[in-house]
Amino acid sequence: MIVKDQREALCVACEMERRAIGIYQRALTLTDKAEVRAGIQEILKDEREHLRRFSQVREQYCGITDAEERLLIAAMGAEALFPGGVMEMRRANSLDSLKNLYTFARDSEADAVRAYGEFADKCEHPAAREAFLAIAREEGTHLTALEDRLMALIP
Repeated sequence: MIVKDQREALCVACEMERRAIGIYQRALTLTDKAEVRAGIQEILKDEREHLRRFSQVREQYCGITDAEERLLIAAMGAEALFPGGVMEMRRANSLDSLKNLYTFARDSEADAVRAYGEFADKCEHPAAREAFLAIAREEGTHLTALEDRLMALIP
């Protein structure tokens, strides 16, 4: 995905996080497995914090976009993370077990780390660049934690 500048990168990042939150919220309604629900709630907490931080930086450094641009940015955010949405999660059996959920989340986190690193390169303002790098590092830590949880689930 190609973003033009830091404003667009921050807007797309917010859309990516909103999309992640929406998908995990819908996923909660599609599983009755307590351990999977608990895993989703844990992931949701992280995603909400990322959205809060990106939104705060976006408000500092970016103007409001017009309606057409908002649609484009929403589409770019949807393309960047979770292609296929919650139905893809279901098709991949990601809601059947904690192992499958963490595998899906791990793959999504890896995509986010790559995207946020690329977005950091587009930022002219040091604080905006650092926000992306900090979230990419945090996503990397979350990625490692998911990998550790996966390894603990494998007998």
